[in-house]
Amino acid sequence: MIKIFFISLINLIKFFKIDEKKREFVFYSESYFYKDHFVDLIENLIKLNQKNMIYVTSDLNDFNFFKNKLNCFYIGNFFILSLFFSILRCKFMIMTLTDIGNHLKKSKNCQYFVYFFHASASTHYIYTDDAFKNYDIILTNGDYQKKELIEAENRFNFPKKTIVNTGYFFLDFLRNNANLNKKEDRHILFAPTWNYNKKNLFNDYAFQIIEKLIDKNFIVTFRPHPEHLKRSKATLSKILNKFNKNSNFYFDTDSSNLNSLEKAALIITDNSSIVFEFLLVFKRPILYINYSIKLHNLNTHKISDKTLEGSFKKEFGNELNVDNLDKLSDIYDQVSGNENNINEKVNNFNKRYFTNLGNSANIAAKYLITKNNL
Repeated sequence: MIKIFFISLINLIKFFKIDEKKREFVFYSESYFYKDHFVDLIENLIKLNQKNMIYVTSDLNDFNFFKNKLNCFYIGNFFILSLFFSILRCKFMIMTLTDIGNHLKKSKNCQYFVYFFHASASTHYIYTDDAFKNYDIILTNGDYQKKELIEAENRFNFPKKTIVNTGYFFLDFLRNNANLNKKEDRHILFAPTWNYNKKNLFNDYAFQIIEKLIDKNFIVTFRPHPEHLKRSKATLSKILNKFNKNSNFYFDTDSSNLNSLEKAALIITDNSSIVFEFLLVFKRPILYINYSIKLHNLNTHKISDKTLEGSFKKEFGNELNVDNLDKLSDIYDQVSGNENNINEKVNNFNKRYFTNLGNSANIAAKYLITKNNL
């Protein structure tokens, strides 16, 4: 911990020694898990000859990935990170981290705090009501998010911000990089979501679900949420102690979920937004285990009773109540051959909700450069 503190402090000093004109665009990522969300935007800015960019991360793996693309700094100590955010000077601070100004202080010396989404979910259900309150610019996946954010401003008297429908970078990243021919029969990706609620599928049923699938000779890739790795170590230990040596079990903590998505014939979750990418890119079936909802905003009804997640689940979701887990094998047999029937529905859903499909990062890069030149 002391070593991380001093490395972070040294990097903070190095950052502020850089001429302010050389740090017009500053990116911050808290984890290597988000690199695939940043990479296309950064590469498009580089293609457009934007040179004054700096990447700051709290993950050494993330630092090692980006250090050859642009000027990069590692700040892993939270105290030093808080200091960094409170005295930051730049034109744009660009991030996927929610709640700026709530947990980390928002520097008055940075002209624009910019948020873009690392998930396709609606803004008013799995996020707290003021998660996006303090940003100056928000780059949205589509009009559904823009309308929700504007409604939140009106309902709660939040500061007005610039909201731009640039599109969903990660969806385009997967569409451009996914190998659709790696699917393995009877390979299931189990990806439970993280939930503030202590009553949740991961803690209460993850072990049982994996056990039932392996007993039925399924291949199971288990991909927990990054928060599970930090907050649910007892449950993880129980699962790994039981299954880690089983040849049909894979524990996926890779920063990228691409390999797991490519191989899976079916995904099982409770509320994870990973189902969007899986179905909208790979066009393979999903199964929701109904147990506890993921509601992180008690004021959600003041914005809208409708969410993208709800619309998606209604249109594409196969559901199983948690007390019927013995039927997992039967459900797989029922849904595993339906890929050819959903192509048109998937294409229509993509066009209906996501702006600038296939070109989102380029549109965002052009917008930011134009904004910078004003």
